[in-house]
Amino acid sequence: MALAHANPADAESGRERILHRAAELFLARGYAETSLRTIADAAEMRPASIYYHFESKDHLLTEILDRGIDGVMTAFDEAEKRVEGVTDGRTRLNAHVAGHMHALFANQVFTAAHITIFPFIPDTVRARAVPQRDEYEARWTELLEGIATQLPKQAVAYIRLSLFGAMNSSLHWFDPANGTVDKLAAAIVATLWNGIESHQ
Repeated sequence: MALAHANPADAESGRERILHRAAELFLARGYAETSLRTIADAAEMRPASIYYHFESKDHLLTEILDRGIDGVMTAFDEAEKRVEGVTDGRTRLNAHVAGHMHALFANQVFTAAHITIFPFIPDTVRARAVPQRDEYEARWTELLEGIATQLPKQAVAYIRLSLFGAMNSSLHWFDPANGTVDKLAAAIVATLWNGIESHQ
């Protein structure tokens, strides 16, 4: 099999191009309907060249999913540092929602791909990605349980699901050019907080 991009700089450029074009195509067409040849055409390279960077389409998908979740995990860690020692629940929640939202739009093609196509990917790839997703959800559950201390665990689970729905769906309709991500995050928190506070 011929190898392409012997130059390290070219190889890195090719790898990133493949990842971005693949994520865009998976979003537009679906994973099963997107062939490596289609990805290669979009990335302006020969199909065989993709194998220089990725063993298979599943390995390519795995890296896209990893990038999608890594961005929000890092944002959660950074939000934790910003509110270290803060006891006000709304302030803590706002920091985390804003962090998640900024990560979504900074890493948009990968997070959007992760969120949108996850239910339709091969079982083997999904099984590998689930532990990271579960870890991220568990961190949000712990955060919300610490804020909404009077609510039963099931109610907190519903709040987390509603919050994720509100945050993640914004990828499909919110244009940062028409408003700031921070203002959108504050609006989501304000809406959610009215419900939490009424039970405290």
